[in-house]
Amino acid sequence: MTSGAGAPPFGVYVHFPFCTHRCPYCDFAVTTDRPPEGGRYLRAVLAELELRAGAFAGLRPVSLYVGGGTPSLWDPAEVAGLVRALGERLALPSDAEVTIEANPESVDEPRLAAWRAAGVNRISIGVQSFDVGVLRKLGRRHSGEAAARAVQLAAATFENVSVDLIYGGRHSTVETAGADAARAAALGAVHVSAYALTLDRDVLAEEVPFARLAREGKLAFPDEEESVAQARAVRGALRRAGLRRYEISNFARPGRESIHNGLYWAGESYLGLGAGAVGCRRSDEGGLREANHRGWQAWVADVDAGRLPTAEVDRFDARANGNERLMLGLRTAAGVPLASLDETQRREAFALARARLGVLRGGRLILTSRGMDLHSAVSERLLR
Repeated sequence: MTSGAGAPPFGVYVHFPFCTHRCPYCDFAVTTDRPPEGGRYLRAVLAELELRAGAFAGLRPVSLYVGGGTPSLWDPAEVAGLVRALGERLALPSDAEVTIEANPESVDEPRLAAWRAAGVNRISIGVQSFDVGVLRKLGRRHSGEAAARAVQLAAATFENVSVDLIYGGRHSTVETAGADAARAAALGAVHVSAYALTLDRDVLAEEVPFARLAREGKLAFPDEEESVAQARAVRGALRRAGLRRYEISNFARPGRESIHNGLYWAGESYLGLGAGAVGCRRSDEGGLREANHRGWQAWVADVDAGRLPTAEVDRFDARANGNERLMLGLRTAAGVPLASLDETQRREAFALARARLGVLRGGRLILTSRGMDLHSAVSERLLR
């Protein structure tokens, strides 16, 4: 596949669904089955690549993100085979951003060295917290010190290390949330993704144990006011450490913003491969979003039979595409161009600025920190 330098960009997302343990808040497509041996999962991913690559002809690949699940459980030699195959089939450039997600318990020096040799240049570590009490209540199996060692080891091998944090869980406080953020930066993370624990049934792909127990009144979690206070503590700690908020839940040192996730927020296309993966091909006329079977056996069965392993299809028109791009763009510190808004929307943009929920700068509408906290409500006021 070849495309010109001026072609629209796209990213490749590969889902590795296997985990040793399922956390009680996780609604991702994961399984505690053992990963199949003999390179079977990689062969299926590459077979799906052949089925889907044609739809992305004419676009320019700029990133690979290997998520899960726990991709750090994947044989590094197979990860190397994946990167090599994408370079050959899609012309993924050698300097593309290549991220792999890792759990602290599966980060060690040999594995880090193998990933680097495979072409990985960015690590995202699922720390969630360094506090032993918070970790225990989240159902995580690593200790705070093990998480700290993993971040330090990764930072000694890679210049681009990201840490995932969760606040708003049981035992989580303003103090623990702020301390987690400060420690992540001090240990060498140049990027932090910090998310509030989400148990909203309208948002989750499936009802997770925590959501069911909360609904039944068997578990209590911090209320919205407390969660907002914890978010402020995270932002403050990261700001003092030199990481700026460039998206609602993401912070980075200058130049270390996620290229791959930036494609999502810019409303660009992305190719999804693997069980549970989602892909989206956009154009000015609309787009097509496809979600794969969440169960890996059903996904493999389709791929082995030469069929697209699609479980759900969402076709959307130009108007829906524009609304999505608007909502996604307003999540970021770049905002959206005023030129992309019609007259009614521009009037609303000026009203947001008067209410200090947004600012008009450089021909763009950018939400303030308060506006970002109210993103859903603010965005709805601008939808066509």
